[in-house]
Amino acid sequence: MSETPARSYRLEPLDQSGVFLGLGVLQCVVLGAGILGAVLAISAGAPVPVAAAPLLTAVAVAFGRIGGRAVWEWVPLLVEWSWAGCRRGRRWHAALPLWPTVDPAPAPPCLDGLEIVPIDWRATGDLGAVRDHQRSTLTVAVPVTGPEFVVQPAIEQERLLAGWGDLLAQFAVERSVVAHLAWSDLARPAGLQEHTAWLEHHDRDTPHPEAESSYRELLRRGADATTSHEVVVTLTVARDRLGRQGGDAEDRFSRALVTSVEALLRGLRAAGLTAAEPLDPRALQRLVRLRIAPHATKQGPLAGRLADRLQHVVASTAGPLAVESRWHEVRVDSAWHRTWWIGSWPRLAVAPSWLEPFLAAGGITRAMTVVLVPVPTHQSRRRIERDLVKLDSDATTREEKGRRVDARHRRATQAILDREEELVAGYPEVAYAGLVTVSAPSLELLDEHGEIVEQLAREHGMDIRVLDARQDVAWAAALPLGLAPSTLFTS
Repeated sequence: MSETPARSYRLEPLDQSGVFLGLGVLQCVVLGAGILGAVLAISAGAPVPVAAAPLLTAVAVAFGRIGGRAVWEWVPLLVEWSWAGCRRGRRWHAALPLWPTVDPAPAPPCLDGLEIVPIDWRATGDLGAVRDHQRSTLTVAVPVTGPEFVVQPAIEQERLLAGWGDLLAQFAVERSVVAHLAWSDLARPAGLQEHTAWLEHHDRDTPHPEAESSYRELLRRGADATTSHEVVVTLTVARDRLGRQGGDAEDRFSRALVTSVEALLRGLRAAGLTAAEPLDPRALQRLVRLRIAPHATKQGPLAGRLADRLQHVVASTAGPLAVESRWHEVRVDSAWHRTWWIGSWPRLAVAPSWLEPFLAAGGITRAMTVVLVPVPTHQSRRRIERDLVKLDSDATTREEKGRRVDARHRRATQAILDREEELVAGYPEVAYAGLVTVSAPSLELLDEHGEIVEQLAREHGMDIRVLDARQDVAWAAALPLGLAPSTLFTS
């Protein structure tokens, strides 16, 4: 009796075919400006070396590299860094209240416009929703746990993944109010507080001090090796997707959120996951405070006191009190954070559990967030037609110019054709983007842990890139608050 071959999965890279002969928009603009400058200089009677200077400069900017990055990529980064410094500033401090209040504290620029509001939810009370006044969205967070995925047989892993795919597919329909979903996994050293507490309680009755000392040493060494994972799934609905039905818009918006959350809970449970009730406003405030300083509740002399403080978080103390943004990192209160974007996923086909070693790395406090945007069928069809026309015209232009059509171009074309086949077969398209944030109490430890995370990503086929000059915005986007990045998505 033959065994069924193990199923593998392929994650396609970003479309890097460009807009003309593989060149991006900014490269075409730079080269066009250089050619125009050279033509104007020659028309004005300038010497040939002077007239060639604009063109040579444009070529250097379009194709040169500095510091491991293309020169033209530095242009938007420097513009963003300068503009952000003028508009948001590098440092921000909140005015400290004299005592905790229920009024929300002022938010830093990267979290401006967000507010935690209560929404009527069944008979058990209110659920907490993050209202984004700038984007007109509401976001709900649901704590999720599941079976030990890596120890499941291959066929069960495939079933669990198929269930997650079915969950996403129900929102990739026309007139869906769901803008995007995301899952965020906070992994941090768990410590062995319960074992330490037991030892402290019984140390007076211990007749063997040598055994007690050995046990304490074992706990000390094993504390950093144990890792806890706290996963939340967020669902975001957008007001502009409601349509033009009659009635109060705010009431319809709240009902649409509740209906979508109930569908999410049913889908999570059907996928074999254990979904708790959505977080209420107080729990959301504690979640935000925990993500601001995730290392604060590690095992240590102040662990119990810091954990107790989380239970007393209110609106005025839930958000950041101080933010300092730098080129490579951002400091929020007492914690340093650095966020990477997953620029490319594994090129080769992978097994269902390929991400587990990266998520299970111990001794590092880090959060991985994956934002998923279900794409309606008509948008997928338009995008497929557009991309195929662009790739076909690019291939024709290459052949006419005497340039070869490389393997990357052929693979991009085949990926779009495969996507079209899947769409016809009934599998909707989902755009996705991944962010990884490492947190540490000091900059030195952040650098050390960052190098480890980068190496782990390379070992598992991922290319992660630090979001330079945008660390405050990137950190905010990685929080489970519904701030999905507007770009960086892979289809």
